[in-house]
Amino acid sequence: MGKRKNKVDTNGDDLKTPKSELKKPKIEKGTDSDASHSEPDDYEEDHVDAEESKIEEGQYFYEPDALRKLIDSLTAFSEERKSISVSVHNMEKLVTEWASEQEEPIDVGLFIADFRRYLKLATKYKNYRVQDASVTLSHFLGSDKSLSHFKSMPEKPQTKVQLYMKKNKIPFTGLQAMKTVHKKMQEDVEGTHEVDEQLRELTQQYIPQLQEFLKSHPDLSAEQQKFIQTKIKSLAKKFVPKDTTPKTPKTPKVKPVKRGAETAYSLFCRTMFEKYRDLSEDEREKKLQKKFRKLPQDSITLYENLALSL
Repeated sequence: MGKRKNKVDTNGDDLKTPKSELKKPKIEKGTDSDASHSEPDDYEEDHVDAEESKIEEGQYFYEPDALRKLIDSLTAFSEERKSISVSVHNMEKLVTEWASEQEEPIDVGLFIADFRRYLKLATKYKNYRVQDASVTLSHFLGSDKSLSHFKSMPEKPQTKVQLYMKKNKIPFTGLQAMKTVHKKMQEDVEGTHEVDEQLRELTQQYIPQLQEFLKSHPDLSAEQQKFIQTKIKSLAKKFVPKDTTPKTPKTPKVKPVKRGAETAYSLFCRTMFEKYRDLSEDEREKKLQKKFRKLPQDSITLYENLALSL
């Protein structure tokens, strides 16, 4: 697989590919922190679109036949690793693992850049086949990303930071300004507490709305149902107070009375459990002892052997 020849303009000059376009594309990695607590909801999506638009610019490194062969290999690899649900935006790790197992070295950055550039061409209406589009569309409609397009999907509450900014009429002027807002919230204990309570109330209203949405849409995909159920569970754990109803005390377990070692006589008495119940304990004991002494020797030996085996 070789590089494409540089294009030539009408004057015969080479149109060389700028080096900046051959650099690895910058791949945005997710973090564990909740970005929605420090910026508006639409910021991250707009930021991602801007980054991807940069990747889509520039000339192609792979020619179609070479890239198609590599993509077939990547597809087989992702199916084997059960990673077919990885998004194009988060494909860097998958591609890196795949590339490390190839015989010929592959520049991950250039591969991903061309993958996305050609994908943009392939998904244009005039180039997109209905059968391919139907599969892609079905996957999207059954994913959590399509939930926001339901008219009855309840609107999630604003974040704590957003509520604080709204309460204090603080305009959003960029991420740098968020540091000032966080610092102000740390100093304004009372104001922050009021926002906490407001968020708690809004979330407690939001949870039953999500539950109602699940009931009213029985045809949601398993992925969508799991997504909403997980969100409900997470929000309930964080914002719904635990039931303070006192628990019924557990009935203490009665420990079994430990018996001493069995003897031939004790085994005999157990077989005579219903005998002499009309007598007092002392009289009954005398009767049993007398009866035991009158037993034939083979019967006593049998009781003794049984006692030894227990």
